[in-house]
Amino acid sequence: MNSEFSITEQKNQLRQQMRQIRRAMPPEKRETADKAICEAVLAHPDFMRAKQIFAYVAMPIEVQTKGILEACLAMGKTLALPVCETASHAMTFYRLDDMAELTAGAYNIPVPPVSAARVCTPDAETLVLLPMTAYDAQGYRLGAGGGYYDRFFAQYPFLRTLGICYADCFAEVLPHDEYDQKMQACITENGLEDFHGRTE
Repeated sequence: MNSEFSITEQKNQLRQQMRQIRRAMPPEKRETADKAICEAVLAHPDFMRAKQIFAYVAMPIEVQTKGILEACLAMGKTLALPVCETASHAMTFYRLDDMAELTAGAYNIPVPPVSAARVCTPDAETLVLLPMTAYDAQGYRLGAGGGYYDRFFAQYPFLRTLGICYADCFAEVLPHDEYDQKMQACITENGLEDFHGRTE
């Protein structure tokens, strides 16, 4: 990628390209991929071990997570979803007890009820499922651009993270800076990519 462009410009350009790739995916291909990714997440040892799952409600062009969220609730795991504070770009996770509790929040993303009693603090038994626009061979992810997850992980570096992405949205090397946090693994419809022990 042209070095004349700033990292921010490179990221924005890539986001547009990756969104176009997703929009061009045939519905049946997307549905098959979503199902394969959901099944792989539910079978992953870290998911099965985790008592608390920090997940997200997917937007239309993201890997759909409804099946994962419903499975968490059915299995009795604590399920928490993010609520973004647009002024500070901070993110807090709140417990969801039922899918019917979801309401529209910032960026029109469905969120759980917000109350002090529902705030979830991550611990060693928490697994975070990551949304993304793209991922690379080193374990870097390209998010939506708000930096919410990178700020969150800087606070809790011990967290186990599992990305969810379509295989078509892979890039060999993504532009990144010192604020970008790596994930430990990523699941696509083609299987698991584990980034443990990898160096740049």
